[in-house]
Amino acid sequence: MSPPDAQPPAPVGPLATERAAYKLWFPEHVRYSDVDHNNHVNHAVFLTYFETARVSITRNPALGMLDPGENFNVVHLEVDYKAELRFPGDFEVGMRAIKYGRTSFRLGQAVFQGETCLCIEEVVLVFMDRATRKAKPISEKLLAWLKENGATAG
Repeated sequence: MSPPDAQPPAPVGPLATERAAYKLWFPEHVRYSDVDHNNHVNHAVFLTYFETARVSITRNPALGMLDPGENFNVVHLEVDYKAELRFPGDFEVGMRAIKYGRTSFRLGQAVFQGETCLCIEEVVLVFMDRATRKAKPISEKLLAWLKENGATAG
């Protein structure tokens, strides 16, 4: 038990709702088809925004994160909605590395319109062999990228 005057530990680095927490960015825009009868972007569409940004960034040959035959699949995700997004509008999806294990890793993503955070996501992905469809240890190349982008072991 903590003494009554003990303070909670200070957060390490920027919060997930702050732009400074993200190093990689993907520009996007709201499509008319993204909007539901409440005249805002439907909650499920945010998952498409996150996936499009994640795939566009991680499969970018210039970053060299994956070799042919390597893949990763989503096994868990958590989403928190912070504010509405409306049509028309431009926004950005930020991505950051959070943690890594032997065969899986966790990324954080957020949708920002200007400085306003509209939605955050954490996603766990398992590194896989494309041919066998089985989990395999994270490659040295991907591990280096994760560490370079702030991920810690865990």
